Amino acid sequence: MRVMVISQPKAGTYLCANILKELGLKFAGIHIGEHKYERYPEPNHPRYKEVLKNPKLAKTKCPMEESVKLVRDGHFGVGHFLYNEEAESILQPFLKILLTRPDVEIFESVLRWNEYSGRKRINRYKTLGRLRSIEGWLGRPDVFHMTFADMKNINESKLEEMLTFLKIEKQFDLMSVCKIAMAKPSKTKIS
Repeated sequence: MRVMVISQPKAGTYLCANILKELGLKFAGIHIGEHKYERYPEPNHPRYKEVLKNPKLAKTKCPMEESVKLVRDGHFGVGHFLYNEEAESILQPFLKILLTRPDVEIFESVLRWNEYSGRKRINRYKTLGRLRSIEGWLGRPDVFHMTFADMKNINESKLEEMLTFLKIEKQFDLMSVCKIAMAKPSKTKIS
C-alpha cells in the first residue's frame, strides 16, 4: 500500500503526516509538486530556518510521474496537487487522503507562517484558485476526505473511517495517537 496526502496549503499536511507515522506508516520525506519535489531538513537541523525561508534550497526538479516513484510500498508522500485528469492518472496507484480547511483559516495560518518563515506575501486570488482546484479531488475514487478540524479536534469516528480506508486492522487509541502527533514537531508547525 502506498498513500498520498493531498492537502490544501495550511490544512494540516504535516499534522496528518505525524498521525500516519504514529499509525505505523513511513514518511518518504518528500513534498511532491507538479514539476518538483522538496526534501526539507527536520525542524532541529541547523539549516532548517534557512530552507524554510528559501524553499528552492530543498527543491529538486523532477516530473510528478517520476517523483511519486520515490514513495515506496508502506510509505506515504505529501503534496498540494491540483485536480486534473493527468494528476488523477499519476496518483491512481495510491490511496489518497484529501485534507481541507476553511479559506479564512487557511489565509490566517498563511499570514502566521509567512511571518514565522520569512517568506513573501501570497497572492490571495491565485491561492483561492489553487484551493478550489485541490477541492476537485472530493468524491474521486480512492480518496478519503478529512478536515483540519477532524484532526485538531480528534474526531475519533472520522479517524476510525481513515483506518478502515487505509486497511489498517490494528487497534489504536486514537485520542493518544493524535495527542502524540500534535505534540511532535513538524516542518510547518508554529508553536
